[in-house]
Amino acid sequence: MILKQLTALSNKYGSDEELVLAGGGNSSAKEGNVLYIKGSGTSLATVKAGDFVKIDIEKLLSVFEKKYPEDDKLREAMALEDLMAARLPSDIDKRPSVETTLHGIFPQTFVLHVHPAVVNGLTCGADGEKIAKELFGEEIIWVGLCRPGYVLAKLCKELMEDYKKRFSVNASIILLQNHGIFVAANDVEGLSQVLEGVLRKIRGRLTRYPAPHKKQAPENCGEYCRTLCALYGNGASAVYENFEESLRFSASKQSAEPLLRPFTPDHIVYCRAYPLFIDSIAQAEWGFEQYKSEHGFPPKIVIVRGMGYFAFGENESAAKTAHILFKDAIKIAVYAQSFGGVLHMTDELINFIVNWEVESYRQKQSNKAE
Repeated sequence: MILKQLTALSNKYGSDEELVLAGGGNSSAKEGNVLYIKGSGTSLATVKAGDFVKIDIEKLLSVFEKKYPEDDKLREAMALEDLMAARLPSDIDKRPSVETTLHGIFPQTFVLHVHPAVVNGLTCGADGEKIAKELFGEEIIWVGLCRPGYVLAKLCKELMEDYKKRFSVNASIILLQNHGIFVAANDVEGLSQVLEGVLRKIRGRLTRYPAPHKKQAPENCGEYCRTLCALYGNGASAVYENFEESLRFSASKQSAEPLLRPFTPDHIVYCRAYPLFIDSIAQAEWGFEQYKSEHGFPPKIVIVRGMGYFAFGENESAAKTAHILFKDAIKIAVYAQSFGGVLHMTDELINFIVNWEVESYRQKQSNKAE
């Protein structure tokens, strides 16, 4: 019964493009000492009951009784090993979501984690924390910029325990700076009410929405596409986007500044950390060489002055996903204007995500799933 409810909840929210993009987001439910969590490489929109991974909650939460090394790679590798060891024997061939431990610390039955652009306009806003407190008061826990994985789960656990001591109730909403939102409830209806309440309050504070209109593609769009795909190499695919907001941001390198650094881990995973801005097709080859020299790989997003942007991938699916996530970044940049302007991830955190094995695995699995 609970798996049927969890599957329906996941499919409902996973099919809403305002809430979930590509393979992002995860969901879970608890029954006795078992946590059912969405597996890596599966999509909320299409996940089936058999795709959830069964986790022993007691074993999972025992990680907080351990002392891990300070070294990032060693700590995350050991924590991941302990997470895998918490799988029930029947599910050892499945890989649980990277945020399983965070789901486990919620005492509520159902937990949903998503990254809606409208929410991330707030969490990626320079005044996001201040405005969140104005909107929600003590309804929420705000988590400042933090490394994902074990460190984030441990911090959230401490904040949730403090919340319970202060208010004698369990927190049901966590807003993560530059990341997204967790909502929890003991039933599906309650979870929906919590999420809708958050979205309603944030939307009520917006001063502008992204302009949805598309402009006619320029005549040389096809030429640009072929040239850039050849520079990307390996039979690359490309998606061109020229809706009104992308043209506004591409007007100059200065106007593109809000998009030249990532807002969330998902933007790094699917679009790479930094887009390339060029003034014209004549700059393309030089721009690609400079980019590859600096980063070791070609750009997945190329912003062309006055034209919008091109998203690239090793195949059509990867290019489409990069396009969808970069369009999401544009929406966040617009929404963030209502919350003090844009606030990007720090260089230190960007580098951590770029080198994090778990995120690399998720990208590979997502491309397969598509």
